[in-house]
This record gives sequence, structure tokens and C-alpha cells, in this order.
Amino acid sequence: MQCGALQGAPHFLSEFMSRLLITGATGFLGGAIVAQLLEQGRADEMLLLVRAATPEEGLQRMAERLRLFEVAEACIAQLSAEQLLLGDLGSVLAPGEDARLAQVTEVINCAAVASFGNHPRIWSTNVDTTLAFATQVASWPSLRRFLHVGTAMSCGFQAPSPVLEDYDAGADAEHVVPYTASKAAIEARIRSELPGLPLVVARPSIVVGHTRLGCKPSPSIFWVFRMARALGIFLCAPDDRVDVIPVDYCASALLSLATKPQLQHGRYHISAGAAASCSFREIDAGIAEALGVPPTQNYRQVGIEEIAALQPRFQELFGRCIPWLMLQAIELYGGFASLNILFDNRHLLAEGIPPPPRFTDYIGACALSAQGGTIAEQMKVDFK
Repeated sequence: MQCGALQGAPHFLSEFMSRLLITGATGFLGGAIVAQLLEQGRADEMLLLVRAATPEEGLQRMAERLRLFEVAEACIAQLSAEQLLLGDLGSVLAPGEDARLAQVTEVINCAAVASFGNHPRIWSTNVDTTLAFATQVASWPSLRRFLHVGTAMSCGFQAPSPVLEDYDAGADAEHVVPYTASKAAIEARIRSELPGLPLVVARPSIVVGHTRLGCKPSPSIFWVFRMARALGIFLCAPDDRVDVIPVDYCASALLSLATKPQLQHGRYHISAGAAASCSFREIDAGIAEALGVPPTQNYRQVGIEEIAALQPRFQELFGRCIPWLMLQAIELYGGFASLNILFDNRHLLAEGIPPPPRFTDYIGACALSAQGGTIAEQMKVDFK
């Protein structure tokens, strides 16, 4: 792929000026943002927060992530130590200690512990350390926008569907997992404790795959749909709808929200919404067509007890695995899917950002690229 000529990704990046700091740059979403900027020929406008002991290690970590997005080696070679800020959210310096920080005009904060398990650092990283980082950034002299990447499911599981972009679940909302609770908490704390921060919150819905590369950059979440097909039963009905977007669309939307001179709102869903969401029946049919096999026959919606009774067959169905962990994953993801929650995206579309592709538009690439690993192997990325 040629540097400076973005191919195969949504083309709606707005012009931006000066320096953009991206946290979580070696992750799935952060990596997609960096990939798009490199392919636009904008390497010198990035500052990337990367956990590494040396610049060489940091560049190697970035290169490994970018190769998953099939970024050309010539593009990767545009990165240098000057564009790396070594450390994590808790170690970012003041502008007086690193002159590059005084040039930062926009921040895209993607960094987080994004595990759907009970990771011991979820709260300390996603809330306490993120708040300390935002407090430090609030004092930077050139800062125009702090784009914080949350999650649409910070609404809690009792939210009305479709969830509006201005919806505020409140402190007593019940959450699916600790991760979503932590993302709701940090939003509330930044707003209440840092009123002077030029905050905009972007809440992606379910980010699955890439429109061109499928699951090559990450198998995150796609294994859930493979799991439902393997079981032939699941916790949701075949016509329940799920709000899925590809990572390249999400990355482009974040860049547009970060760099557009004026925004109309402070909260945005980067989501499929009612128009682009897909039913499990459509998803199953799309996977079957890509693999050249029949759709799931006699699919049934069941309770968790019936699925639990199948645990002796889990290794046969999913590959070598820990049955109780697989059951936990089914209960979490299947329970969410059965809520049939969609996320309104009218604020996003009103900013001139085009609607996303439907999951079924690129599901074939996901299905084909996911064949190389077992369901159990692929789910590990979401249960770090």
C-alpha cells in the first residue's frame, strides 16, 4: 500500500493541524488510527504514547501492530523516536519536562484495560490513572480537544433502546462487566473534577474486524458469532439485532471527531444504529455463505442452563479450553446480545461522518480470516 494514499478504508478524515497525541497506540483501535495516519502521509503530526523501555523497543512494538494492518514497510519506516512518548498514562510528563507536549493540540485517549474478565488493574488504570492523565493534560497550553474513547455500553444494561447519545445512566446503573462500569465512572469523574478540560467523549459500540482485512488485526468479539454457530443454540433470538462496526470505520470517525474545528455535541456514539445493525440470522447467513456451508439449521434461543449442560462437549466444539471460562464468556456476551440494544448515532452523522457499513458487508472477510484459530484461542484477546 502506498504511503499518503489511503486505500480500502472510509475516506472522511478532516484536516487537522499541529500535533495529535494518541494513547493506546499499540492496541487494536489505536493501531488502526496510526495506520490510517501513516497511509495519509502524516507521520510527523503524531505523538504516540507507547509502553517501552527504549525507543527501539517502542518502534518495534508499533511495527508489529502496524503489520497486522498490512501497513507498507515504507510507511512504518516513517516513524522515528521523535514521535514516541515512552511510558504509560501515569508517567506522562509536564510540557516543561518534554517540549513536544507543549505542541499537542488534540489528544485521542484510547488507552485502557479492555478486558471483559475481572482484570485486577481495570479500575486503577481505567479510572484512577486515566483521571491523573487527564488532569495533567488539562494544563497543556495548546490543547484544543481531549477526545476520550469510552464504550457505548457504559449506559448499563437497563438503558432504553435505542440508547441516545446524550443518555446518562447515572451512578447507580447496573453494568454487564467491570470494564463498562469503569468507563462510565471515568467519564463522570472527568466531567465533575475537570470542568475546564475541552472534553469530547466518543463511545464506540461493538468493534469487530476490519472492512478489508477481516479479523487479521484482531479476532476480538468475532469468536462470539463462531461460538453461536458451533452450539446451534444461544441466549439471543435469531432476529435480535447487534450493533457492530469495523475498526477502520471507528478509527476514521475518531480522527474526524478529534480534528474537526467545531463540534456540535460533547458525546457521540460511533455505532451502527438502527439503520446498519444486523440480526443474528443475517450474521449466521453471511458467515455460512463466506465459508461455503449451510446456515445454522433449527437454531434455538435457550437459557444458560441448557448451554451449561453441554460443557462436557466444549473442547470438541471450541478447541482446547477451560469449560467454565467458556461458559462465563457465553453468559456475558450472549446475555448482552439478548438485550437487543442499539445505539443512536444521529449526532455523529450530523457532523458529516458517513454511516458505517453493515457487518454483513464485510463479514465474509472476518469469517475467512478467522479460520486459522480455534474459538478458545481467539477469545483470549478479550479476557486478558
